[in-house]
Amino acid sequence: MSRYEAKDPIHGWVVPFEHQADRFDLQVVLLQNFPWTKPRVYCNEKFRFMQYPHIEKDGAFCLYPPGTEHNPLNPKGLIWGAIKEATRLIVASYDDAFISDFADEFDSYWSKTDGGKNIVSLLSPGGPSRRVSLWCSTGDYYLADDHTALESWLRNRFPGNKKDYKFNTATHIALNRPILPSEYPRSGAAILRFLRELAPESIELLEDAAVTADDKFTVSFEGRTDDGPVFFAVEVMPPVKQSMKAGRRPDMVQQGFRPGKVPTHIRMQRLFGGNKVERHETMRADPSWIHGRDTATVAPLFDKRVLMIGAGSLGSEVALLLAKTGVGSITLVDPELLDYPNVGRHILGVSQVRTFKAKSLAEKLAGDFPHMRSIQYFAEDWQSLYSKRSEIFHNTDLIVSTVGSWVAEGRLNQVARNEAGFPPVIYGWAEPFSVAGHAVLIGSNGPCFACGMDHFGRARQTVCEWDTETTRKQPHCGASFQPYGPVSLSGVAALVAKTSTKALLGEMHLGTEAVYWASKEEIAEQGGRFNPDFLNCFSDVPEFGGTRRFEWRQKVDCAFCGEE
Repeated sequence: MSRYEAKDPIHGWVVPFEHQADRFDLQVVLLQNFPWTKPRVYCNEKFRFMQYPHIEKDGAFCLYPPGTEHNPLNPKGLIWGAIKEATRLIVASYDDAFISDFADEFDSYWSKTDGGKNIVSLLSPGGPSRRVSLWCSTGDYYLADDHTALESWLRNRFPGNKKDYKFNTATHIALNRPILPSEYPRSGAAILRFLRELAPESIELLEDAAVTADDKFTVSFEGRTDDGPVFFAVEVMPPVKQSMKAGRRPDMVQQGFRPGKVPTHIRMQRLFGGNKVERHETMRADPSWIHGRDTATVAPLFDKRVLMIGAGSLGSEVALLLAKTGVGSITLVDPELLDYPNVGRHILGVSQVRTFKAKSLAEKLAGDFPHMRSIQYFAEDWQSLYSKRSEIFHNTDLIVSTVGSWVAEGRLNQVARNEAGFPPVIYGWAEPFSVAGHAVLIGSNGPCFACGMDHFGRARQTVCEWDTETTRKQPHCGASFQPYGPVSLSGVAALVAKTSTKALLGEMHLGTEAVYWASKEEIAEQGGRFNPDFLNCFSDVPEFGGTRRFEWRQKVDCAFCGEE
């Protein structure tokens, strides 16, 4: 037990186990808070960290995946289960394929050396070996596919930094598999050894990098596994003459040759010989990883462009959800300033009061999602912008309007019907108290937005009905507002955002309305009830809330499209 004293153990046993005439003494250790913590099992004499997979840094068997729950009310079963799992790993270690688990759990074993750095990688996964862009800060390193992408990310991530960035190049090499602990390089020569097996075609690329390397240089790697790629990197340090003081050491790469005249094979021998290698830890920050851990739908969404009319309480939430989902380009159009009463149900806060909503929201999205391809804003109403720069509306994949104004959206509907090549439009709005919401996808043909509205822009079909007035007046001439909070609004925002992503991916037909409603109890709490016409769509009362799609029917006598 003294070996594990630092872990504050409370009990321990040695449990013998034999397999193929080999004996193993398993040390079973119970720590404080057992049975709320799992037992630790060791076999330090034969199973050490980095010697076999599934061994933690302190030598304990990694028995269960992180986050695995256990039953603390069955302590005996917990102990025997841990022993059984440890013996299973011992038996598995006799199979040569067991070592391949190092690759599948690469991040658990690879770690940076004392002089290593953290690397933030914006590199697109799955590509070929190539030269990439590198920026070295005083702390971390940053990698991207090219200088343009890297500078855009840095400008978004660090908007207060006005200086010019000085970029270098690094080499990124795609491997058939991640390297094993026995292949982790300590010298430049070790890098060439595993490259000859895992990516021999990349050595020429490395030679090109060596030609221009005057000092240390960075090499990034991407190893393919069945569960996706793993990224890691090293810094090849220049060879040094250890017997001399640092300030007097000669350039061991250049030594014996005139500047620029060192033959390539000599440079390779000197840079990839016994010289030191620092290991770096790579943190992926590319869109594919951030927006879904390499989920297949991320790439098509990242190529899409959305123009949002309205950056208020609903529009700001929808914009944030679209950015989180992975939409690559968002343009915000809104003429209003943020005021104190807006803050309680807007994603912006008091620090942005008296700033344009569109501007501050764009800045927030750029800082939170610096990898986005484009985040633009226009602090004016959409009609003014359209009269000056109509191409902004035509050069987008989808328009999402959440302004809730018939003057604005009725006119938008008119333009959308009359302009050739105008993109589809989603109109999103909330019913009183945000206990229900709607998102309608309208195209250039079929029903238009006005088909479901009266002449004053009121929806003909609602989820709820009310006996009393649902707006509240403000102490201004004719001013009023709809009372609702951020929690109730979240369901409507999710509906509009999800409808938008479905439309972008081609998974929703034009002329479709998506509807969200809260529970019957929540609606009643606000003094409302289900509209009987809405209930006619169901065999039973949908009292627990939900979402559903409906056909947005074309109106024969519609003033906008009825003659088509």
